[in-house]
Amino acid sequence: MIQMHKNIERMQSRLEFLYACGLQKDGSHTRMAFSPEDQKGRELFTSWCKEIGLKVRQDAAGNLIARLEGKCADLPAIIMGSHLDTVPDGGKFDGALGCVAGLEVCQALVEGGIQCEHPLEVIVFSDEEGFRFSAGMVGSSAFVGKEQGLNAKDLDFTEETREDVYRQAGIDFPKMLEAKRDPKTVHCCLELHVEQGGNLDQMGLAVGIVSSIAGVKRMQITIAGESNHAGSTRMDQRHDALVGAAKFIGKLPERVRALGNQYTVGTVGSIRVEPSAVNVIPGKCEFSLEIRDQNAKLMDKLAEALRIDLEQICREAGVSYCWQDQLSHEPMPMHESLKKLIQVEAEAHCIPFTQLPSGAFHDSLLLAEHFPTAMIFIASVAGKSHCKEEYSRPEDIGYGYKLLLDTVLAADKIKAFD
Repeated sequence: MIQMHKNIERMQSRLEFLYACGLQKDGSHTRMAFSPEDQKGRELFTSWCKEIGLKVRQDAAGNLIARLEGKCADLPAIIMGSHLDTVPDGGKFDGALGCVAGLEVCQALVEGGIQCEHPLEVIVFSDEEGFRFSAGMVGSSAFVGKEQGLNAKDLDFTEETREDVYRQAGIDFPKMLEAKRDPKTVHCCLELHVEQGGNLDQMGLAVGIVSSIAGVKRMQITIAGESNHAGSTRMDQRHDALVGAAKFIGKLPERVRALGNQYTVGTVGSIRVEPSAVNVIPGKCEFSLEIRDQNAKLMDKLAEALRIDLEQICREAGVSYCWQDQLSHEPMPMHESLKKLIQVEAEAHCIPFTQLPSGAFHDSLLLAEHFPTAMIFIASVAGKSHCKEEYSRPEDIGYGYKLLLDTVLAADKIKAFD
């Protein structure tokens, strides 16, 4: 008999213990990838896995893989998990919930004397957040054999090289792609995660079945004007690069609402002016532009409309611009049959749910390109995430865990996913 109350309490306790691993001297909580805090959390997680009889290994990319054998060891594995690394002063649920929930599924089955036909694996993917070296989903990229173009001499903010940091974590940088997993050894992948948005909370729902993970287009825009004295240059004589940028940025929300849908987003997250002096008119302004949506054609249409807006604004302001495309990633739908399976289980057990897209990236974005993959969201109170205020209610954790467990048991009965 699986005791839900006990399972939820144990997951909450483990989330607290993991959170404490990231305690910093200033009172914040950070488990930066490959840091001593991250290593402490991984060692703690490993100890929990071994206590219930799971075999644990670290692959060539630093992914922790805990395995519970099934009745037939030759069958492909049902994979669960997420990541343990955090952003600076991040919350206790992002990533970690998916890891402890996967572990709890295994422990509940062991304690209940239930053995699946398929092996179960709980994977802690390395460096999902990517803030240390400005490149995320490192472990999952290697797991699917994706070359990210990482450089051994990349420096983090402490001037340590990627190669040295990885070596200290037991990773041989040139051999990372040896972590590539044969698709024949994977039955399906399931990731439980907090929503990192307020949609479920606003709808009063505990659970969301992820329809797809948003695509992204990132551009770097430079506006060139003319620097001049801020005190003696009349307003009608100015060619202010920052004013041009401000007009464009101010128009962004209106344009996104007009051409997009409720989940389409556009963001300017970084901006820099030159010469950046209080008494000098900005002659140059550089800023980022990011668009995310579930439809690649819509993103292209929005990007072109924004470029036309920028051209008109710059022409009227007497400044010039340079538009550089930096990154484009197609939206990734979750596996249709696996989504339907989750829905059937949610309906069968009266778990309130909806389908919704993910605007944030997750390891499942890459897994879905190679294996049958699906995600289950639980509500984030007030949509808070990537911050210490991040919180999910125990009852919502319970709904998400129960749905994950039921889906694992249902997936175990399926011979293969189309």
